[in-house]
Amino acid sequence: MELEKVALSDEYFVKRKLYPNVDFYSGLIYKAMGFPEDMFTILFAVPRLAGWLAHWSEWIDDPDNRIYRPFQIYKGEGIRDYEDVGARKQKVDEKATAMKYSNRSARRAASLGKQ
Repeated sequence: MELEKVALSDEYFVKRKLYPNVDFYSGLIYKAMGFPEDMFTILFAVPRLAGWLAHWSEWIDDPDNRIYRPFQIYKGEGIRDYEDVGARKQKVDEKATAMKYSNRSARRAASLGKQ
């Protein structure tokens, strides 16, 4: 948290009345991982994309919705009883989810006995 203290006392943050948010800490992690600072904007945006698309989808689906904000309605499965993993029916064909290997990864998978 020493970095947070330094940031809070930095003239840039003080002058603009800014407080380090989650992107501040993400930026530190991205920097430590070796990402160039030019990529930070897209790296911050990609995880938010799912939420943005959900907002857009709900906005498109409702012609009376003039304000662009998400609905608070869960549209997933209702209450279900727990089924032990071994007793569950297979719903997707294994061939449909089979991993396709590139030439490079196919050689590696074969060397590891996975193919």
